[in-house]
Amino acid sequence: MQGRFRHATHVLRVAALFLVGIGAFLIARWVLIPADFGTLGFYRAGALDDVRARPIAYAGSASCDSCHVGKYWSDFDDAEATFMADPKHDNKHSALSCEACHGPLAFHVVEKKKEEAAAEAGEDVEGEGTPVSQVASDDLCLGCHRKITARPEAQPQVVVGEHEDGTTDECVSCHRPHRPRTDEDEDEDAA
Repeated sequence: MQGRFRHATHVLRVAALFLVGIGAFLIARWVLIPADFGTLGFYRAGALDDVRARPIAYAGSASCDSCHVGKYWSDFDDAEATFMADPKHDNKHSALSCEACHGPLAFHVVEKKKEEAAAEAGEDVEGEGTPVSQVASDDLCLGCHRKITARPEAQPQVVVGEHEDGTTDECVSCHRPHRPRTDEDEDEDAA
C-alpha cells in the first residue's frame, strides 16, 4: 500500500490547499454577507428601509402638470414663440419627465404648496418659492443629442464642431428646450 500511494502526496497537498481555500471563502462569505441578504430576492432586505429613510427628491411629472400645463410662455421674443404651450404635449421632448432636465423638484413643489397655504391663511408671503433650475447647458443637451453611432437615426444628433454655422453659441441660443424646432418642422408648418 505504501508503494502505491507514495507518489500521491502532491495530490493530497493540492486537495488540502483547495479545502483551506474553500473554508476561507465560506468564512469570508459568512462574515461579509448580511444575514438579511436573499430573504426577499437577490439583495439585502434592509436596503428597502435605507431607501425609505432617504428624503424624496423627485416629485414626478404630475406635480409639474398641476401648475404648469397651459401656463408655459416661451422665453423667446419672436411673435411665433409667444403662444401658450403645453410642455407635455406640444413638443418633441414630451416623452421626457420634467425632472430629466430640470433635476429633482420635490422641494420646489413642497415649498410652493407651503406658500399657497400661507397665502390662503392671510399670511404675508415673500419670495417666489424655490426656483426651478434653468437648464440652458450644452452638456445637458449633448448628453442626448451628441452624435453617437449607436443612437437611433430618428433621434436628432449633432456633431458639435459641424452643427449649422459652427458657432460656439449655446444650444438654447437657437433651440427652445420646451419646443425644439428643426428645419423639417418649419417646412411642415409652412406647407
